[in-house]
Amino acid sequence: MPAVLLAGSGGQGVLFAGRLLAQAAMREGRNITWFPSYGAEVRGGTANCTVVISRGFIGSPIVRHPDVLVVLNEPSLRRFQERLKPQGLLVLNSSLCGRPPERGDIRVLSVPADDIALEVAGPLSANMVALAAAAAAARLCSLESLQEALKELTPQSKRHLLEPNLQALRQGWQHAG
Repeated sequence: MPAVLLAGSGGQGVLFAGRLLAQAAMREGRNITWFPSYGAEVRGGTANCTVVISRGFIGSPIVRHPDVLVVLNEPSLRRFQERLKPQGLLVLNSSLCGRPPERGDIRVLSVPADDIALEVAGPLSANMVALAAAAAAARLCSLESLQEALKELTPQSKRHLLEPNLQALRQGWQHAG
């Protein structure tokens, strides 16, 4: 039962990335919980969410020590890295997190998510790059499920962003290799 914590600042699409992961896992027949949290400022304030994925019953959406931590910025790294389980996976947006994590008992996947997003989709797609890298590295769901979930969750007013975001997912998945 993997638990994933995604963290960044408001406006980076952290909550949407969590919803996308939850939707993709549901497409694969798993039970999920999605538990968002954000500061009062919304854009620019703190934002994080927890997604629990399971084939069985989920007792609580609250997770103290996630298996996977995806951080999109430096403040989120400082705030959440100690919560990650030993031997857990940290997916780090190395475009915005200049310093390495302070722990030696975790696996780290550095992904220049903002840089990749700028090349293929635009600056607002870094969340898609990081999410896909985490999903691939931790085997959370398939790329196909992420892509189909993105098609389902993208509102009509944002359909022009669908193809760039699909490309960002593919690039993030490939980066995790």
